[in-house]
Amino acid sequence: MIRVAVASSDGESIDEHFGKTSQFIIYEVEDDGNYRQVEKREVLPGCSNAETSVHGPGGTTDRLGDVQAVFAVQIGPGAAAALQEKGVRAFNLKGSVHKALTAYGKRYKLLDAKVAGLTQGCGSGGGCGCGGSGGNSCR
Repeated sequence: MIRVAVASSDGESIDEHFGKTSQFIIYEVEDDGNYRQVEKREVLPGCSNAETSVHGPGGTTDRLGDVQAVFAVQIGPGAAAALQEKGVRAFNLKGSVHKALTAYGKRYKLLDAKVAGLTQGCGSGGGCGCGGSGGNSCR
């Protein structure tokens, strides 16, 4: 089981920006995709909170340190980096909460698995999508 925080105004749609939402709905998600809401967690939107930044001490990223993933319409690079430092995956998503939670529950372990060949750099064949004629590089 994992815990996921969703930026949603109604519990039906992922429709809020990470730094502008006033609440996250916290779900416990099982490996088979079943989930249940466990709480609504209020946060101070970053743009209205002069005392605490979104990713500073006591900010939104600290308040979400006990979840494994966050879904929001938009998560800026600073907030995403602060979440990542806490071991929380950040996803920019829009749409159905149900579809997102169900799919993530069934597939989140794949994101954590190391796929042979993709984590060891590129060979001459460009097997990981870089180094080929398309101008991609491994840097």
